[in-house]
Amino acid sequence: MESFHAVFLYFSWMTVVASSVLPPVNVTLQCWNFHNMLKWSYPEDTTGLLFRLDIGAFLYPPDSRTWMTPALQTDLSFLSHPKDSYYVAVTAVVNGSESEPAPSDDGITFSYFHENPVGTKCYLDLPPVNVTAQRDNKVHISFENPIFFHCQKMKKNRKKCFKDNDSLDSFFKVKILNQTYSFNCEERVCEKTLPVDAAQQEHCVNITGLTSQGILVKSTQLYCAEPFHKPLQSNFTAVYVVSVILAVATFGVILFMAYQKLTKPETSSFIKPWVIPKPSIWNTTTPEPVHVDPVECLERCDEVEPSSPTPLLPQTEEEDRTGITDYDFRLPIGVSDNGDMSNVIEEGQPNGEGPGYMVGNTDLGDEDPGSGDEDPGSGYERRDTVVVALGPDELAKGYRGPVTSE
Repeated sequence: MESFHAVFLYFSWMTVVASSVLPPVNVTLQCWNFHNMLKWSYPEDTTGLLFRLDIGAFLYPPDSRTWMTPALQTDLSFLSHPKDSYYVAVTAVVNGSESEPAPSDDGITFSYFHENPVGTKCYLDLPPVNVTAQRDNKVHISFENPIFFHCQKMKKNRKKCFKDNDSLDSFFKVKILNQTYSFNCEERVCEKTLPVDAAQQEHCVNITGLTSQGILVKSTQLYCAEPFHKPLQSNFTAVYVVSVILAVATFGVILFMAYQKLTKPETSSFIKPWVIPKPSIWNTTTPEPVHVDPVECLERCDEVEPSSPTPLLPQTEEEDRTGITDYDFRLPIGVSDNGDMSNVIEEGQPNGEGPGYMVGNTDLGDEDPGSGDEDPGSGYERRDTVVVALGPDELAKGYRGPVTSE
């Protein structure tokens, strides 16, 4: 009887001690996209307050662990295996005294596998979706595979996520108005083209899915696209006209530039000097014009000697001797107004040798041309006379010119 009384007093004391420490409140678990966050609060500020977490796994493999923390939240993202189920409970501890587990003795149960009988089922959000209207009353939808998209975003448990979800195979349902379509996706990017009602102002789709590991995929919103509008057939006449005008203008400019280049290459002002820079070695000054006197040019041209060092033909002695041609410059024989030849003036030769005859007797009328006598007053022999008819009944006598011996 005394022993029973002692046991009763022990349990009564334990109850009083436990009731003296308040349990945590507002214990919640948010688990989605392989990110699990447990949060709670405590009703009063107590010195030496700690929280003990009791965590366990049911299947892979069955396990349990505990740890202490002064914080009001903890990250449980490592508990994300798609085939396992987990539980967690939070207990307040003050100076060795403990509260009751929260939110209950069984804690919170959760899993990513949609068929597990747990209190909280975790899921994946559908990645952003592109919806594009196409011809023939169809829409094209595309989005990244949810497994790849969310595992890639993880920082601490990325490798574990890809290991636990070793397949990207997923099944999706697409609902457009009252029509539901389904398709499978095993690629990093999921795509599908579906028919739509052309009478609708816009085409909106609601997509849900399930991965091959049994994880639910939920759409957070409707994704819409406006109906497809055929592009208006633009009139290309104006484009053609402008193109032809530009082509003709370009061709004309090229011809003009070529003409300027051929006719006035040095004074062409069509191409600005700053367009084509000139090298510093070019002479930028304009050469002064050279004026040539035609008469001086002819005289100088007569004096030009052949520049060939070796003559093509040998020069003869006759050419050397007759380099300067000798000729007699004589005035024509004429009759003056008084009918005699006394007023005829003989000019000297142009080579400056003086008159051809010495002054002597000009009256030759009585001389006999055949006598052969020489005039003692003349330094030259008598020459044969020549009778020249000046007019009707008018005769004149003259002499033949000297005969040069070869």
